[in-house]
Amino acid sequence: MVKKPAPKAAVTKSLLKKEGVKPAARKVAAKPTPSTAKALSAAKAESQASALAVGARLRTVREQSGMSQRELAKRAGVTNATISLIEQESHAPSLASLHRILNAIPISMAEFFALPTSQKNVLFYDKGDLVAVTRGAAALSVMGSERRDKKLQLFSERYAPGASTGEELIVHDGETAALVIQGIVEVEVDGVSRRIESGGGFQLIGKQPYRLTNIGRSDAVVVCACTPPMI
Repeated sequence: MVKKPAPKAAVTKSLLKKEGVKPAARKVAAKPTPSTAKALSAAKAESQASALAVGARLRTVREQSGMSQRELAKRAGVTNATISLIEQESHAPSLASLHRILNAIPISMAEFFALPTSQKNVLFYDKGDLVAVTRGAAALSVMGSERRDKKLQLFSERYAPGASTGEELIVHDGETAALVIQGIVEVEVDGVSRRIESGGGFQLIGKQPYRLTNIGRSDAVVVCACTPPMI
């Protein structure tokens, strides 16, 4: 009977044992420490803010209006640190927070982002043509930004798992309607939380503060319309 040769790995292990050499320990990837995770999160936020140049734009319009960071923070009802971090591109504000800050200057979002204008009554968009107003875990793009005199605004929104519209509730003095295209979200409004799955939606009439959060395990996609427009 012919013996089968021992596997190469077994032979190597046997030789190492004979020579008194210990095999190298298997390396295990170290988990990031809380401080490292915090630094990575800050770097991500800085990257997201820088992509839209929100900080540089805010600093420019604030200085042109003759306001200090402290005065703008007081008018907008936010902390001085918030304004400072945004201008340093170290914090990406939510749409609601940015809207509140710009109203305190005052300047519209369309003017803030220097969006192009148009007088066309028919506007077509291909994929990627919509204007991004926030990026990152909560990425919002807007349609119809060229027309400043429009009566309706449409947003395309994508939320990563756990992402939301922000700590600050969105308050829109008008009407808001949204349809969940993909995923599962939770809407908090008037002290009530409601789970909404793909195909469902919600409509708010009047000044109803709300927050939307992706509570699913995959990205959530929402199409939202509001009147009067925010941008």
